[in-house]
Amino acid sequence: MSLHTFFSGGLLYKGKMSASDYTNLRRYRTQMSCNMLPQCHTNTTSNAVTLSNSGYCNVPSQCVSSTGQIISADLIYCPDTAFTNQKYITKTAKASFIVPVKDATVGFLVEKRLPFVKKQRISCRIEDNESNYFNGSVLDYDADTGFLSIGDIDNITGDFSNSVVYKINLILFDPETMRLKERMDYLYKYLFQVSLSTTPNYNPVLEQLAYFERRTTDIMYYLFDYDIRTVSGYVLSEEYLFNIMKYTLYPSLFDVDISQVLNFQPNGNSDLLLTNLKNALYEIYIYLFDVNLEQNIWFNPNSSIQ
Repeated sequence: MSLHTFFSGGLLYKGKMSASDYTNLRRYRTQMSCNMLPQCHTNTTSNAVTLSNSGYCNVPSQCVSSTGQIISADLIYCPDTAFTNQKYITKTAKASFIVPVKDATVGFLVEKRLPFVKKQRISCRIEDNESNYFNGSVLDYDADTGFLSIGDIDNITGDFSNSVVYKINLILFDPETMRLKERMDYLYKYLFQVSLSTTPNYNPVLEQLAYFERRTTDIMYYLFDYDIRTVSGYVLSEEYLFNIMKYTLYPSLFDVDISQVLNFQPNGNSDLLLTNLKNALYEIYIYLFDVNLEQNIWFNPNSSIQ
């Protein structure tokens, strides 16, 4: 008899598997105690995962969270004859052309006899490009045909212009993750006046860089009458824009290299060092126009309307 790694009596063994060991292993595949699952060991009676008459696995209530999600479902085993009730990841039966719209619905064929039920949160990702995805809730699932309807669509991220296969998985409930998501939503609304549910791709770092570019372009056009974005070698980066400050604007206006004269301050604010793009840019606007871009963010020296 060959060597096997097997599970018996709560321990992991490595060695020859006897007939009785094999029987025990089959028993564990047929019925696993709820006590074997993390967070499911407070009750020691009537807590087995069993097969119902309709062919589904019965999971005891103490193994289910308050929202109906199975805890550590990957550790639950069911009889081979059961529905694929513990399979929480599937994919569309064929390539589908879907244009997800917030709060709208979509539907497509997936595997049959899955554990999907109404109101469960679900995620759909393009199989070969999982950075493209949308989330939603199960509206309906026909276990006999495999037709899945998804509604309450949100978190739409990426490009959906092609007919593609989607990977689909249930989003198991995690209270801490949900709480963190809620707090991030509040934070973005407070700091940036942005709703992440409608603009999930919003990136404050890229937005700030785009703003710095617009203000740098404005001041260069005002002083030198040319658009920096048309210059050969132009790159939209903080380093490139800061180099314009260090090697063009400050030498032209003040005959100073701020990368060498670190304490230079055109407005006499000795506590503010010109060691980053924001400080160098904002101080020029204060010096030339007496405008604080923190307070007048849309100021443009090339516009007659301010």
